[in-house]
This record gives sequence, C-alpha cells and structure tokens, in this order.
Amino acid sequence: MARKSKVKTVTVHYTALENQEEFENRKAKAIAKVLTKTLPLEEIDMLIKLYKESI
Repeated sequence: MARKSKVKTVTVHYTALENQEEFENRKAKAIAKVLTKTLPLEEIDMLIKLYKESI
C-alpha cells in the first residue's frame, strides 16, 4: 500500500530584487556544502573549470 505524503501545502517565496544578491550567496554556499560532502576534490575542480569555460 502506498504511503500518503504528510506535506499538505507548499509556499514558494520569490526574492525581491533588493535581496537577490544575498539569496544568490546563500544558494552558492548551500551548493558548495553539498558538493564538498559528495564529490572528491578533483571532480569539484573539473566542475569549476567547466563552469568558467561556459561563461
């Protein structure tokens, strides 16, 4: 039997333009934390290199 989800509602908050830079910094820190916990340093370096080449 499938288990029912306990989540009833979801609220999405869009950032105001004046808070956009702070939001981007928080997002970058969260991504960096996940990457350092899940990937070896060599793969992170490769991702950084690919990102820099794409911009």
